[in-house]
Amino acid sequence: MKNPTEISKIPSLKKLVYDNLKERIILGQLKPGTRLREEDLSEEMNISRAPIREAFNMLERDGFTVIVPRKGAVVAEATEKERDYIWEIREILEPYAAVQSIPKIMDDELIKVEEDLKKVLDNPDNLKLYMDVDIELHELLFQKLENHFLKDVLENMRDHSLRMRWAVETSEPGIRSDIELESTKEHLKIVEALKTRNEQNVFHAVKDHLMRSKKRILKVEK
Repeated sequence: MKNPTEISKIPSLKKLVYDNLKERIILGQLKPGTRLREEDLSEEMNISRAPIREAFNMLERDGFTVIVPRKGAVVAEATEKERDYIWEIREILEPYAAVQSIPKIMDDELIKVEEDLKKVLDNPDNLKLYMDVDIELHELLFQKLENHFLKDVLENMRDHSLRMRWAVETSEPGIRSDIELESTKEHLKIVEALKTRNEQNVFHAVKDHLMRSKKRILKVEK
């Protein structure tokens, strides 16, 4: 019999549906404007409509869907204004969060992410690897925060920025490898800064990466 601690770690059905739909939205499998039908998803996932309806509410709360009269849940558009808002929030909060996380990041974690980043450099055409390691590094910068409000905001901003970056980088395969190479080199600089345990080094390495990342997105979109 599972103890209460183990049970608390089991994700609810609505959370599983939420994660599944959010990933499909981020990866562009569910395009902006797509109507999400409870009956279709219920049949596809072989579950009742109740957890799907709850997942729709969670997705709307986090900005991935909107509820449209007579249509129900629809995948939200990713507008230029929202993109600017997201990067503004990240540039303000993520360097600060990284500094707060310095004492909680272990040396073996830095070694692991550094090795993974070098794998990305050796496999520039592996988009899935690049995205996975990108998430690994950025989560390292805020996942251990005690301030769960700040962590929740940064998780949501990360997911929205991933959605926008995935759309841009997969639409321009000719320059994608250059984007991945530049970004990964910046990630390695962040790791080097974290190794120093110097707050200013870490703050500026993260800030610089975010500013450059936004410029790359804007350059491709033009």
